[in-house]
This record gives sequence, structure tokens and C-alpha cells, in this order.
Amino acid sequence: MRVDIHNIICIFLMVMAACIMPCIADEGNESVIIDPEDIPGPYPFPEPAGDDTPIPMPGPVDIPIGGDTGWYKITSNPSGAQVIFDGSDIGTTPAIVEIFSTGTPYHTVRVEKTGYEPWTRELSNNPGSGETLKIHANLVPVSCCTSLRITSAPSGAMLSINGVFHGYTPKTIDNIRYGSYQISLSREGYEPWSRYIRVSPDEENSYYIVLEPMFAPITSGTLMVESYPEGADIILDRTNRGKTPRTLTLPEGSHSLTINLPGYQQYSTSLFIRDKEQARISAQLIPTGNAPVPPVTPVPVIVASPVTSAGFTPDDLVTQGVKAADMYEQIGLSAFISEVNNPSGELSHQNMSISVLAENGTLLADLASSMWVNENITSYADQNGVPYGNARLMIAKSGGGALYENDLSNTTSTGNVLLTVVQPIKDDIVISTSYSLNTPIPLITSEIIELLSSEEIINQDSVDLSIHEETILLEPNEGQNIFNQTDVHGTRLLPVIQALAFQGGGYCYISEPSGADLTLAYVTGEKDGQATVRWVTKSGRETTKHELIHS
Repeated sequence: MRVDIHNIICIFLMVMAACIMPCIADEGNESVIIDPEDIPGPYPFPEPAGDDTPIPMPGPVDIPIGGDTGWYKITSNPSGAQVIFDGSDIGTTPAIVEIFSTGTPYHTVRVEKTGYEPWTRELSNNPGSGETLKIHANLVPVSCCTSLRITSAPSGAMLSINGVFHGYTPKTIDNIRYGSYQISLSREGYEPWSRYIRVSPDEENSYYIVLEPMFAPITSGTLMVESYPEGADIILDRTNRGKTPRTLTLPEGSHSLTINLPGYQQYSTSLFIRDKEQARISAQLIPTGNAPVPPVTPVPVIVASPVTSAGFTPDDLVTQGVKAADMYEQIGLSAFISEVNNPSGELSHQNMSISVLAENGTLLADLASSMWVNENITSYADQNGVPYGNARLMIAKSGGGALYENDLSNTTSTGNVLLTVVQPIKDDIVISTSYSLNTPIPLITSEIIELLSSEEIINQDSVDLSIHEETILLEPNEGQNIFNQTDVHGTRLLPVIQALAFQGGGYCYISEPSGADLTLAYVTGEKDGQATVRWVTKSGRETTKHELIHS
């Protein structure tokens, strides 16, 4: 059979056309959507054709949005923070945003509040139809905005902060967070020095520390040197020993003392220190140019160490406090402070100590803690980060009462608990009476301390102690809540809890309602006549009822 070449070629061309046409049709119907976020570089532009014809600029392509909607619920701690969602201001927390479920699954959230670091998140999913997704922002206070300066005499001491080496004195640490720190200095031939300080935004945060020689004389006493105004140079036996106020250890025998402060007349005296004597020199400096006055050589006094009596009750402290307040009204502040500081005066008592605190936190008089006189003790915190004197000031402003506090004069690692009765504030001063319970301050981990003041409590398996909380009425009837009862030391805890709550909240020491152990507690601010008290307990773990939402 003869093959027709022409027919074969025609049939071949028809088959090829049938195969190619669907591909061309599919290519022409394809819809391509380009997301600019997926393009790593700039948009590709065609090269000019050589004429002046404008080149079209590519533009965004919208994703179709359906009718189904869901919501984001945005909360924060603290609340009342400004929320910026996808660049738009939607108000303050708690805030709710309505979202199309089929819209672009990418959003940005920024939460801002004055005094706190901005909080930002990128969201890569949308809520489903009728669904609410919760976003919670834990705002962090603005920090790292101050510096801490540590100098010493002699210089060259090793400086550690919270156990971490930071160099040698003099040393300035920049961008340090506000809060409580343990400062430790050590130098060969000198006694180690360690104390808790508080770095504050409104303080100078500069400390000058005089180190004591390591080996004190076999027979020696101490001398407390103070001046009004303070900050004067102490020249003892022709050697500079730091600035007032300052407690020095001296060998038994005669010594010469000179106190110098620019703008004031030089103060000079001599004294004799006996073995184990605790002496005090208080110099009232006279401005330069004032009429000279006959030199006065104060007689050093012996300060008796307080002795604890376990048989005391708060009533005994109240009686002594009322006696001190009456004396203050009769003789005035200056004479009253001298009387408080007089170990053989009318107010002296071997089992109790009297303390006078100014409304701004400055310690004016305290025989047992004389080294802290004229310092703002609220700028210092104890081992648990509790500011000294803070709860005392609050309860005084609320009408007075009893509380537990750390002994300011005890510099050991465990501290010591004082039972203190505070008189109502009068003429901007606070008078309180205390005696030692001979009980160490409970040491709480920083992890637990932070949880106590958190808005939401998280129970952590790594923590040996647990947290319990109780919400109470702040003005209950007699016996209505556990803090209105008298504890084993004859003290009601409710007054100090009320004082803290009505002034915004804070830390304090309490006896556990379920037993006699003293522990650390945190009181929240008052809201609707109520407050929540959280405390550390050694009992079984407490499970929280709060819900913590993480974005």
C-alpha cells in the first residue's frame, strides 16, 4: 500500500495542536497573587524600552475578606495601658478587637503605659468564626535609668553586688535597675563590709564606706561620731576616718577628735575610751562668721546593749510610747531627741528601745541603732527586700498600732525580729517602742518575693515554700476575719494590714494565721473596701484559682 506523505504530515500537525492548546489555555487563565512580604528584595521593574512611555508601578493585591468574624481580647498588668493594633489606637486595656476570620493572618500589637517598657507582639493567626483569642501583656517597669557610685577608705576594695564581682573601688555602675542590692567590700587587712542598700530614682545613690582594720585592739571600745549638719570630716588622732555619722572602734586610752565641715567652725575635743565602752560625740556645728561661743567638750556616754525580756506584751510598749509622746509635747523636739539618746535618762529601759523617725524616713533618734541616725532608713532594705521603717510610717499615718519588723541594728545574715508599737504621727515625727523577740527574720527566695506582689500567682514545683492568700474586709466587725484576732505575741495584725492597703499596699511581716511562725506577707491596695493578703507558708502547696494568659 502506497503511503501518502502529505496526509501523514497533516495528521501529525493536528495531534500536536490538540496537545498544545490546553496548556496555552491553562497558562492564560492562571491567577497569581504576590505577597510583598514574601519578596526578599525590591519589586522587579522592566527595563526601559528606550522611549518615554511610563512604566506601570506594581501595587498591593487585596485578599478577599469573608463575613465570618472573631475577636482578640487584649489585657495587661497593670491595666489601663494604651493598645496599638495594626498601627491603629484602639483604646486602653482591657480592649477587644473584631477581626475577619478569613482576613490576612498577620497582625501587630503594641501595649504602652507611662513608666513601663513597651510590649510588642506579632500575631500569625486569626480567631475562628465566633472565637475569642486572649492576649495578655505583663508590663515591665522602666529600669536601667540610674547609676550607683561606691567609694571606700581605703580605696581598692573588691566590690561585689549580690555576690557578683564588679571591680574595685572607687566604682560607678551605670544603668542599674531600681531595687534592693547586697553590697559587699573586702580588702586585705580590713574587716569585710556587707549591707543591703536600695537604689532609688529620686536618690543620689552614692555611698562612701570606711573599712575597719581587721584586728581590733584587745582592749577597745566604740565611738559614735555625729554632727549637725552631717557629712563632716572626722579627724581622729590626726587621721581622717571618714565622714559623720560614723561608728569607730578605738583602743582603750586618750584620743583627740576634730570635726571639719566647709562653711562651719572647726569642732575639737579630747576623750578617753575605756574597754568595752560605747561612747557618743554629737557636735552642733556653728556657721562661719557667727559669734564665737565657749568651747564645749561633751562627755562621752556609755550605751547599754538592749536586753530581751520574753515576758513583755504590746501593752508594755504602748505605755512606754505614751510616756515618750507626753515628754515630747512638754520639752520640744531637740530636748526630746537628746533624752531618747541618753542611756541613763528618764526614758531608758533595759528591755525596750525608743525610736524617733521623721515623716520623710530619716531616723532622728534610736539608742539601739545609733549608727543609722540622720540617715533615711527607708532607702535601705533588709534580706527580703523590705524597706526599713516603711510599714512603721504607714501605720503611724493610719493612727498607730503594732507590727513586726527587722532590727535595723542587727547586721547578721539572718536579722532579728522586733515587736514594735507605733504612736500616731504628730508634728511630722513618729515615735515607736520596740523589744526583740530573739527570732531570726525568715529568709524568702527572690522568686517567692516576686510572686507575692504579682497580680496573678503561679505555683511552681521548684519552690519549697508555698503561697497562701486571703481576701478580707478592711473594716470588719470584731472577730470577723483571721487577721483581727490576737496572735501568740498578743498582737493584732489587722491595723498594719489596713494601713498598707489604704496607702497602696506593700510588704510586712506577720505571724502565720495557722501557727506561731513569723513570715513575709504582701498586702494589695484597697479596692471596694477589701484587700488581699498573700503570705509564705510552710504548709502544703496552694493551687491558684487565677488564669494566666500567654500570647
